[in-house]
Amino acid sequence: MAKKTAKAMANRGTFESKHTDHDKPIHYKVAAAVEPFVFASAAASKVWGDTLVNCVPPAYALRYRELRGDLDAAMVADDYTLCAELATNLIKALKMMNLKARQDGHEPPKVDGHICEWGGKIYCFLASGDISAVRRANPNWAVYHLSDVCAVLNALTDDLVAPVVNEFPKAKITAVRMYDDEINFEPDGE
Repeated sequence: MAKKTAKAMANRGTFESKHTDHDKPIHYKVAAAVEPFVFASAAASKVWGDTLVNCVPPAYALRYRELRGDLDAAMVADDYTLCAELATNLIKALKMMNLKARQDGHEPPKVDGHICEWGGKIYCFLASGDISAVRRANPNWAVYHLSDVCAVLNALTDDLVAPVVNEFPKAKITAVRMYDDEINFEPDGE
């Protein structure tokens, strides 16, 4: 056990890609340049889910998707100046698409609950209403009743998470990884 602790301490502050989809860490300047767009995109998802680009003319949707692709490429290239420019343009695009969609008579999805994006997927946590109607209207969304979410959290995380959030009230879950439950305790490590 001491060897593992020593190795972990020796590697502290380094980046290991085995626990992520990224080949390398995102440069702090790139993260800072993109952060305002991340917040604007999350805010738009809370209102529109993934429906906004379908409520605007094709030219708007195409330009938005082009900007997103360009931003992804700029992030990979660590071009933080271009990232800042593209993030600014994407924020403007979200505002313009919201305005145009409403001018054209489109309304955001109405649900009694909360819509959010996590990991590139839209989730809807429904407080009340016809869950099957929401699922039919939005087949790409993961739609759950709040009681379902509570049941899953209770079964999987209450014993683990409750003590942490009680001790650290500002704690926030940023990632969940499921590991193989089988732990090898053989003396020779096999």
